[in-house]
Amino acid sequence: METLEVQTIDKLMSPDNLMTINRVLDLLGTLDRMGILDLVNGALQDEELIGKIMGSIINDNTLSMVTQLNNLGSLMKVFMDKDVADDLQYVFKLLSSLRNSGLMDPIIGMLNDPETLGKVLGSLVNDKTLQLIENWNSTLDLVNAVGNALKQEHKPVKSVIDIYRMMKDPEVQNGLGLLFGIIKELGKIAKTK
Repeated sequence: METLEVQTIDKLMSPDNLMTINRVLDLLGTLDRMGILDLVNGALQDEELIGKIMGSIINDNTLSMVTQLNNLGSLMKVFMDKDVADDLQYVFKLLSSLRNSGLMDPIIGMLNDPETLGKVLGSLVNDKTLQLIENWNSTLDLVNAVGNALKQEHKPVKSVIDIYRMMKDPEVQNGLGLLFGIIKELGKIAKTK
């Protein structure tokens, strides 16, 4: 037993531990000068106060939190990932912007109203929208082609002979074929309305 005491004293006397012990003693001295130690000592003597403190610390919520610490640790690992933290920061900024712009309340109202939510989802997810998504690449190609055509300088077509000359170009022939296809589809839509 005596050797254990000697080992403990030797361990306490190491330079690192002595610095720590000195800091703790300084802290205790400061707390004593401020009267905090007397306050803590008085509180520890009051069994009723200790009972209230323990009751507020040890309750169903805190016990539930303690049992969920493993889950919390896993969740914290996810949050520690820089990409996830950046994404969460972006989401919070987005939510803040929606709230500041006044859009958040209508969105929440819509989410809480199944009928309105159904109408919105029905307008977003329908045959036309799905068809647009299915043909998205073709639609983008068409928009890009129109954009490219608008950037180029074109000679005005002044006569039927100019049209005839242009008809010899295979790209013009393909473009006109596409235009006539679009005109036909527009005609179908106009016919049904």
